[in-house]
This record gives sequence, C-alpha cells and structure tokens, in this order.
Amino acid sequence: MPNNPRTSEDPAMNMPAPEPPGTTAPAAPRPRHLAHVLWFPLFFVAAFATMALTSFTHPSPHHVSLGVAGTARQVAAVERTLDQADPGGFDVRQVADAGAGRAEVARGDLAAVYVPDGGADGSELLVSSASGSTRATYLTHAVAPRLDAATVHDVRHTASGDVSGTGLFFAGMPLALVGMITSIVLLQSGPASPRRRLGVIAATGAFGSLFVHFLATGLDVLPGGHPLLLLYGFLFTQAIGWLTTAAALVARKHLLPIAMTFVLILGVPTSGGTVSGDMLPGFARALHTVLPFARFLDLTRAEAYFGGHGALAPLLALLGWAAAGAGALLGAELWTRRSARPKPDKALPPAKTPDSLPA
Repeated sequence: MPNNPRTSEDPAMNMPAPEPPGTTAPAAPRPRHLAHVLWFPLFFVAAFATMALTSFTHPSPHHVSLGVAGTARQVAAVERTLDQADPGGFDVRQVADAGAGRAEVARGDLAAVYVPDGGADGSELLVSSASGSTRATYLTHAVAPRLDAATVHDVRHTASGDVSGTGLFFAGMPLALVGMITSIVLLQSGPASPRRRLGVIAATGAFGSLFVHFLATGLDVLPGGHPLLLLYGFLFTQAIGWLTTAAALVARKHLLPIAMTFVLILGVPTSGGTVSGDMLPGFARALHTVLPFARFLDLTRAEAYFGGHGALAPLLALLGWAAAGAGALLGAELWTRRSARPKPDKALPPAKTPDSLPA
C-alpha cells in the first residue's frame, strides 16, 4: 500500500528545523558590562589628550631665572618690560658681569643672561638649549625682541646628533616603558617566585639601559663619556618595574589602567623632555618636580651637559622612588602569600550520638 504524502496540515511538516550547533546568536552585551570594558579606553584618550595638548602646545614661562649683567637701573627696566608681557614669568636678578653670567648659564643655574652692553654688536642674550630647547626657542623669539637684544648666543647647546632638542626625551621613553611592559608580561605568564620577578625586571632593565645608552651616544644624541648615565638609566627602570609589578600583584586586572595612568598619562606630558618644567602649566609643573620620569630626565641632563651640577636633588628623588618601589613590591609579595594560604575550616558542631537522642 503506497504511503500517503504529507500535507501542510501534518504537524510534522510545520515544526521548525533544528538549528545546527554553534549557530545560536550571542546575547547582546549588557550596558553595565560594556561600561566596565570601555571606561579605561575612553578615560585614556580624554585624559592623555588633555594633558598632552595643554602641556605641549602652549608653553609659557613661570619664574624662569634670568640674569642681567648691568646696573640696578637696567635690571629694573628689564624686569618691568618682562612683567608687562608675562606677569610672574621671570625671576630677574643682577649678575656681576657678562663672564659670570655666561658661566651661570653654562652650569644650568640660570636660564638666560641679558647683557645690555655686549660689545661691538650691541646687547646680547645668552641662552642654553641643553637646559631645554623649547625654553631656549621661546627666549630667542619672544624675549630677545622685547629687550632689543642684537644677538643671541647658545652657550651650552645639545649634542650634535640632537638637532630637534628632544633626543633626551626619546632616549628616556623606552626606559620608562620597559619596566611597565615587564610587569604586564610577568602578570600574564602566571605565578612566579619573587626571585624570578626581580631577575626578569633586572634583566630587561639592564638590557634597556645598555642598549639605549650606546645607541644614543653612538648617534651623538647624548654626549659620550658619562658612565653614570648607565647606572641612572638602570635605576630608573628598576623603580618603574618594581612599582608596576607591585601594582600587578595587588590590583591584577586593574594593572593596565594604574600603570598607564602613572607612566603615560601623567608621566610623559610632565617629564620636561619636550617642554621645560618652568614652561609647563601649573598642574603639570607641580607634577614635574615629583614624578620619576621627570626626575630621571633632570638627572640625565645634569650629568650629560652640566658635569653633574644640580644632580643631587633629582638623584635623591629617583632613589626615593626606587625605595618606594622596593617597599611596595615587598608588601605586595607578603600580601600575596597571606592571601594564598588556605583558610582553616570552621569547626563543625559535634554529631549527636544515640544516647543523646530524645527517647
């Protein structure tokens, strides 16, 4: 007997075909989850753009030290002229003569010296691009015309390979990042002993400081003959590496926001590598006197260009950051060990025996 063909009234014909496995549409992300994922990218672009654009694009003087090799009347005239254009922008003081002023600029004690009676060429302004190329450019193009300086002399210029004057910043940038990157790699690689963590941080820091130093001096971006720069670079990498690794042990999934805020968002615009500290806006200028990247660049500049003159304060600050990093890493290790210990089970109530059961 032939089989009857199925019609559209047959329930089996109207049942939906089963979907193959794995084709179920994923659930739409909840707004709370989306906010949890996106908050840092949005914060990073807003914060970094604000810090960078306000710091780099509008440099203005704030208590820039300027000497005048002239009489008290000439000093007062210079002070009035500069205060009219930049109130509070310059700290003007008298120097004994042009030779003494030149020596102070060459040592980094003064940003510039104005010599009203500069000789046959007339008045002159003495600046130092090694102290800060942005500041020297501002002094040359904004201050010299106000003072009617006939000539501008750069008494301490940057190394011949650093034409832009930003070589110090770009030599320090990899050293600022290598410690942070090392802490991220250590976090992703899983549990590690304290000795292994310290060894990895030391190895990456040693390689980074050696490679950057010999590359920068080989290209004449930094002047050679300063072996202390190697030690300062290594110390800087360890300070950043210890601090960010301690943050990784405690914060874990929040390491990236913490480290990038500390190293990039706050550290880069306030470093003074592209815009001198006394040319930064107030908030950035205050951070410049504290944060490790800025202190490292000040220390490197003092050693490379001024024979170590003025190196004590940034060296002490960098040592302080290294001590803070070591203390934070030790505390984080102790906290991690304590958290990893198994918690003792609570005592269970004694089981009832047949004699204790009610009759």
